[in-house]
Amino acid sequence: MSTQSTARSPQSAASATELGVYSEVGRLEKVLVHQPGWEHRRMIPWNREAMLCDDILDIETARPEHKGFVQKMRQAGVEVLYFLDLLKDVCADPLQHEEIVQAVTPNGLPSNVSAREIQPTHLVIGYPEHYRFGEKVLLEPTVNLYFMRDPAFFLTDKLIISSPKMPIRKREAYLMREVARRHPVFEGVTIYDGILNDADATIEGGDVLIPDDRTVMVGISERTNDRGAEMLAEYLFDNTTIERVLKVHIPKRHEYMHLDTLLTFVDRQQIVTLPYIWEDRHFYQQVVGEVREQVERLGATYAGPSEDVYDDCPNLDVLFKDGRREHYANAIQGMVDLDLIIREIAVPVGGNAEHYDSIEEHILEALREQWNDGANTFALKPGHVITYARNARTIRGLEDVMVEVTTFQGGELVRGRGGARCMTMPLKRGGV
Repeated sequence: MSTQSTARSPQSAASATELGVYSEVGRLEKVLVHQPGWEHRRMIPWNREAMLCDDILDIETARPEHKGFVQKMRQAGVEVLYFLDLLKDVCADPLQHEEIVQAVTPNGLPSNVSAREIQPTHLVIGYPEHYRFGEKVLLEPTVNLYFMRDPAFFLTDKLIISSPKMPIRKREAYLMREVARRHPVFEGVTIYDGILNDADATIEGGDVLIPDDRTVMVGISERTNDRGAEMLAEYLFDNTTIERVLKVHIPKRHEYMHLDTLLTFVDRQQIVTLPYIWEDRHFYQQVVGEVREQVERLGATYAGPSEDVYDDCPNLDVLFKDGRREHYANAIQGMVDLDLIIREIAVPVGGNAEHYDSIEEHILEALREQWNDGANTFALKPGHVITYARNARTIRGLEDVMVEVTTFQGGELVRGRGGARCMTMPLKRGGV
């Protein structure tokens, strides 16, 4: 059942600054983040895949990296809020604290554990706080919470609560909903959690882009399904000025888990994206075949994509507010025809082809930098993005076309598979 509510505040006299997101690249004014912390202590080689991480983070390094990221945004004039601070604020009220604990423990607590024992930090790092043999785990750690893009997202002035596909990420969405319902920052904001309440629908913020104030793009991916996108479109058409929703079908692979791992906007109608995958995907099929042969030649088991992953993806379906639908076998051509991008100024991950001796070498370097979130840039204003410093060739490609690039170190942060856009939830961003 779809539900919509308006956030209430314990400080009724307070008035929140109007929140809303109306583009991908308009000037960023306010953003929400979470600094990774002790929730990562329980990750070991044997459970890291279940926790959706490709490696174990060194928190003593990851936290300073994240602080550096936040500092760069603040230097650009962005107001940065921390999710844990907001959670602690609302839990300062004992009644609200108990309500939130109940909301994120749908099966209830054991009779010997009271809601008061579950502190706000436990809702993030897990409970019990300390590991003991045989002790029942009531709350798993939320190791992916530092990817704040995914649990919820603003589209225009509406806050959409996500419905994560993976069980370990569900509590992030519940926590985001409960905080948004109660904290003064969100006072008066309309919250939609209908997708979260639908057992068959999934959607995550990394798959949702808003290129302009009347268009939303949704990746149909490893994490977001068709039902989630259709429910979002129906809600937006009924409750906002959005006139068209693009369903962008991408390969359902871990390395392309969200649309924003393949494509992000750096300026109005300008994107950075993995090269060749949209129009010349047969090149990737050839790489797959040759890499498989190499892996088998080395006596190992190939675990990459199969050639058929690239048979018909990416492609595009357009849903219009008046009920019309259009299909584009070539997703990029569809975006061009809809005046969302200009093909000639798109920046390839790995930099421009002219810097390589062959297409094959360009693809290999692009795959290396895309794996480390070369496509996952985050706009601070039109023509100015922030991204990991490690993706040097992509950065050079951006700077070649006069895109301003702010960089930060993220060698540990990237082990969780996510970049600057993944780690941010814009709260206030204007249009273009």
